[in-house]
Amino acid sequence: MQKNKKLFILSLTSALIFSFLISIIPFSASCEEMYDNIVRVRIIANSNNEKDQTLKLAVRDAILKDSVSLFPNDADYDEIVLIAKENLDTFLKTAEKTVSKNGFNYSVKAEIRQEFFGTREYDNFTLPSGNYETLVITLGEGKGENWWCVMFPSVCIGACSGNLNDSISETSAEKAYNSEKYTAKFKVVEIYESIKHFFTKT
Repeated sequence: MQKNKKLFILSLTSALIFSFLISIIPFSASCEEMYDNIVRVRIIANSNNEKDQTLKLAVRDAILKDSVSLFPNDADYDEIVLIAKENLDTFLKTAEKTVSKNGFNYSVKAEIRQEFFGTREYDNFTLPSGNYETLVITLGEGKGENWWCVMFPSVCIGACSGNLNDSISETSAEKAYNSEKYTAKFKVVEIYESIKHFFTKT
């Protein structure tokens, strides 16, 4: 009797785990779509002292202003990535000018590269953990806390002038904008992507 009970519990647990994993598949597909259709921006401060952190935000504002003039409203993901790569020197000069204007002489580096992000909750949406194409601006030694957001679609510009629906499907956007319904799945993806990232970078 006891053995049958254990077998029943084991079978039930296995079935529940299997059902959960099956339900993760479409959610994971939505995450993949986000990785492949969203461009992020990361500004890394020289250090964590107050002046360096204030400078980071000044550079952020200048870079986002550049993106408004450089990125057409009707551009798609591939066009945005291409424009960003073609205008790296523009972003670099903007950051250098801002650094100098604020009385610093830090070196500045501007790159477009794949960057790993943990699960990130914004005011009204959540993005899953994973690798995203990212404009990275590094100030000085780049040892300070960084600021990051979504550059395409332009949800970081002004009062959230963009919308994730501009870049990803309605199905994926629904998950991002209703993340409270998918908390466990976001966590599973984060654990999986963190493990994958660990082994990829070692």
